[in-house]
Amino acid sequence: MPSGPGFFTLRAFKVPQRNQHTTNAMATSKIKHRLQLNVAVVASNGDQCQKTCGILDRISSGHIHLKVVCLFVSSPSEACQSQAKERGIKIFSDYHSLYTYPSLDLILEMSGNVDLLSDLALKKPKSIGLLDQQAAGLFLDSLRQTKERPQDQKLEIGMAASFASTLLESSPDAVIIIDCDYRIINCNKNTEQLNQGQPCSELIGKYCFDALYSNNQRCEGHSRHCPMDEAKRTGRPARAVHEVRAKDGTPRINQVTTYPIVNHFGDIIQFVDVIRDITEDVSVRIEARAQAIKDDLNRFVQEDRLVTLGRLVASVCHEINNPITSIVTFNKLILSHLIDDTLPPEGMTAFKRYLDLSVREALRCGKIVNNLLTFARQKGLDSGPVDLIEMINTILVLLGHQIEKASIKPQLTLPGPTFKAFGDYAQIQQCLMNLILNAIEAMPQGGRLSIAGGTTDSHIWITVHDTGIGIEQEDLQRIFEPFYSTKAEGKGVGLGLSMVYGITREHGGTVVVDSTPGKGTSFKITLPPSPPDNEIQKGDRP
Repeated sequence: MPSGPGFFTLRAFKVPQRNQHTTNAMATSKIKHRLQLNVAVVASNGDQCQKTCGILDRISSGHIHLKVVCLFVSSPSEACQSQAKERGIKIFSDYHSLYTYPSLDLILEMSGNVDLLSDLALKKPKSIGLLDQQAAGLFLDSLRQTKERPQDQKLEIGMAASFASTLLESSPDAVIIIDCDYRIINCNKNTEQLNQGQPCSELIGKYCFDALYSNNQRCEGHSRHCPMDEAKRTGRPARAVHEVRAKDGTPRINQVTTYPIVNHFGDIIQFVDVIRDITEDVSVRIEARAQAIKDDLNRFVQEDRLVTLGRLVASVCHEINNPITSIVTFNKLILSHLIDDTLPPEGMTAFKRYLDLSVREALRCGKIVNNLLTFARQKGLDSGPVDLIEMINTILVLLGHQIEKASIKPQLTLPGPTFKAFGDYAQIQQCLMNLILNAIEAMPQGGRLSIAGGTTDSHIWITVHDTGIGIEQEDLQRIFEPFYSTKAEGKGVGLGLSMVYGITREHGGTVVVDSTPGKGTSFKITLPPSPPDNEIQKGDRP
């Protein structure tokens, strides 16, 4: 059976059957299970060690077996070492090594050394129980007294309660003893933190579901699983996670582990609930996982941005070739007239026109290059108003060569001048760039690229529609998966649409797709609208 945090392990094993023809054998045959605890003893000298081991041997009864499996003795005697060797008990020279013994349940610190006890309590695994000299003495006395009395069922119930009560305060978690009718028999001080600080004296006698959760009926169903019911049914420890409200109203998450306690007939007579507050552990894990997802998204965005940048560079090279050719041509004309010391038929007016055209073409090159630099520039996440009309026009300028080369006719249907979203400029630009590039590549024989937008009370929307080849139905289910691509080898790495999905979700928006093979595809994204300028603070998240 698994051990509870800071508690002890209960091991059930069969007692060999004796001859069935004797009265004593018939009585013994009923004892099918008993509890075994693997115990380590920490002693100051050999005499103390031998005395403790002798007590443990004498008090082990038919239903509880305390097995000494390892020792640490500050000053071991020869007699102690010899006796341990004969019994197969391992003696460690360093008490920290006690933790390495497999299936160790309980450490009895009998030396009375306060520093050693504190170090053990600080460094021991949570699955191993620890009793100091005083608590161990009470524990051994309760077992010795029980062994000297008749073994009837009523006595065993009292013994189990005494046995568990001795160990209650050694657990760092809330520990509750519950009878088979769901009533609390005993609990430790840590239980007071579970139900608005009620003292243990007020909890004893109440139903567990009433004392802990203020319910008038047992925990059951999907809202709160009852591990005690499961332990009743299976006879094995059971675990559940319960969400509760603290005194200040904040939600807390408790892990409840229930251990059944059986008598020597194998009947369950009580249950031990070990309750641990795991809110902080869960919160840390959730935050770590969320941060890992964000880091992955940022890495994918960067990789996809580099791929897109490479495609844009090729397009921009073609785009600026024409104005550069014009500039070279006009300057050659001016240079030829200057060399020949002549004027064109229009005179100086022609020179002015040539120079004016050269300046315009140079400014056109500068604008194209600046747009490319804006896309390539890496900026931290910075939310603010995003002018979508200006952004879409910039993207179309950057992709102008590819659009013209593919014989694609762009068509814009956007609302009037204040069509703004709220978010990170670079990420939204990356999102729209991917959608428009995909639309262009879906129309190798030409077609119509339609970009439309609008607003609602809660969001703005943009659709990118093409009249291209469309997407097959079986591929629609997977197009947003990272590295999934239906493009030919070398045409894409399958990150574009996964980035669109991640960016829109990061901004609190959505993305949906509608496609018919052979007719085209339409992507619609929603984004948060930009609030009024006086309500915007730099760095606000959407």
